[in-house]
Amino acid sequence: MASSTRDESSAHAARATARATTPTAGATVGARIGDLFIERTLNGPRRHANGGFAAGSIAQHVEADSVTVVLERPIPLARQLEVRDDVAGGAIVWDGRRVVARARPGRLTGDHPVPAAPSFTEALAARARHPLAGVRHPLSDCVVCGTDRADGMHVTPGFVPGSSDRLVAPWTVDVRFAHAGLARYPAVWAALDCPSYPARALAEGTVCLLGTMTACVERRPRVGEHLVVHSWTREQHGRRYETSAAMVDAAGGLVARADATWVALKHQRAIGTMRWLR
Repeated sequence: MASSTRDESSAHAARATARATTPTAGATVGARIGDLFIERTLNGPRRHANGGFAAGSIAQHVEADSVTVVLERPIPLARQLEVRDDVAGGAIVWDGRRVVARARPGRLTGDHPVPAAPSFTEALAARARHPLAGVRHPLSDCVVCGTDRADGMHVTPGFVPGSSDRLVAPWTVDVRFAHAGLARYPAVWAALDCPSYPARALAEGTVCLLGTMTACVERRPRVGEHLVVHSWTREQHGRRYETSAAMVDAAGGLVARADATWVALKHQRAIGTMRWLR
């Protein structure tokens, strides 16, 4: 299934054109299997890539239905990074001599039932009630959930009515994030990313960044299709939150699923957070 959901930058094509080059000094790595380049407009924090777009782009280099991506450092924008085989079925992303991300075949958690999805109308209402709408903060310019991004995806989550630990967001697939009439594979990951933000952290104004994301894309939705992305928090351990998200279509059919690990920044003072993210 994984190969059929990829777009023109499929993992199969990347591996088919793999080329061996000189390994990074001091490291043992496999062949170079491609490159990672995140356009400047696809930001999460103002000077770094949106975690979902980055993770989805990296996941295309792993041939598996479910892929786990670990973001070890913020992914830079508008910079070409090397993607190399990890010689174990996964991929490693290098920025010069530094590893910034790793990807491998993954598995979604199955020990928590998926809650019933809110309706698209309820998702629209939740977006309108987003608690930080109109507030400038380190993630307010995010291409996925930023409320003021005219060129964004507008997948802005709000609280599910009657719940303090569930979020929901609407997504209408825009042609700007599609290819050949279907949402790009990284865009599906991105649409799962922001709504998987921990509900409690959103309620308290706590800034978190995506650390690990595992996703399975059943299909790439069509341009103009109305989708609902809803999430729930499975557990919290100190600054670490474990969440899950599901994307469903108008008929309630599952389009994609994800599990995510979010980590709250140690220093939550606004000025310090802004400096760290720049």
